[in-house]
Amino acid sequence: MTDRTTATTSVDQAAVRSRRLRTALAALGMLPVLVLLAAGFQFINPRFLTGTNLLIVTQQSSINIVLAAGMTFVILTGGIDLSVGSILAASAMVAVLVSLVPDWGLLGVPAAILVGLGFGVINGLLIAYIRLPPFIVTLGSLTAVRGVARLLGEDTTVFNSDLPFDFIGNGSLFGVPWLVIIALTVV
Repeated sequence: MTDRTTATTSVDQAAVRSRRLRTALAALGMLPVLVLLAAGFQFINPRFLTGTNLLIVTQQSSINIVLAAGMTFVILTGGIDLSVGSILAASAMVAVLVSLVPDWGLLGVPAAILVGLGFGVINGLLIAYIRLPPFIVTLGSLTAVRGVARLLGEDTTVFNSDLPFDFIGNGSLFGVPWLVIIALTVV
């Protein structure tokens, strides 16, 4: 009887340990993978984990971080939005074009926000009230809005070398780029 009890107890203890390990790993999420990747990149290039490089990587990821934060809510509700990149492009195009108008420079940012909001509202209305599938609506929007961006830019690269709001992409506050500050604020 003692052998059976001991065997059952060790099996139970092993099962409990296994369950605890799975729970601990689930709580960590992708952190162990991220640590292994960082260690691998550091091994390949000893400058990878320097403050300067991490700041550059974060700055370059900032726009995607902001977009991903918004996409999180869409995905949590079981939807999908394929048009995000096209809406970003159209909004950026509007920002630059508005900034080119004399005395309108700073209006480029609110104009871009309104364009993004407008396309988002159109998508939302089509999905929520007309009950069209999110995949179809945003796939159509991806193509249509990309076309709008190309039409606005006349199929060329549009730039303004004297953007009044270029500090957002190029400036920093106490050494931390504004894009990083915005991404951290959103997240």
